[in-house]
Amino acid sequence: MSLYYHKRITLIPRLLHLNVGTHGWSLSLGTRRAHITRGSGGRSRASVRLPGGFSWHRSFRRR
Repeated sequence: MSLYYHKRITLIPRLLHLNVGTHGWSLSLGTRRAHITRGSGGRSRASVRLPGGFSWHRSFRRR
C-alpha cells in the first residue's frame, strides 16, 4: 500500500496555485482553459483545453 497526499493552495484566485504532494511541488499559472505548470523536478507543461473535449499539451524540460 502506498501513501498519496495532494494539497492545492490558491495564491491568487483563478490565476496562481501552488500544488503540494508527496513527490514534490508545482506552480500553476493561468485559468482552467489554458495554463502553464512548473514543477520541482524541472519540468514545465503548457495545456490548453479546446471546446468539444479536445486538448493540447506540450512538455518542456529545463536544460
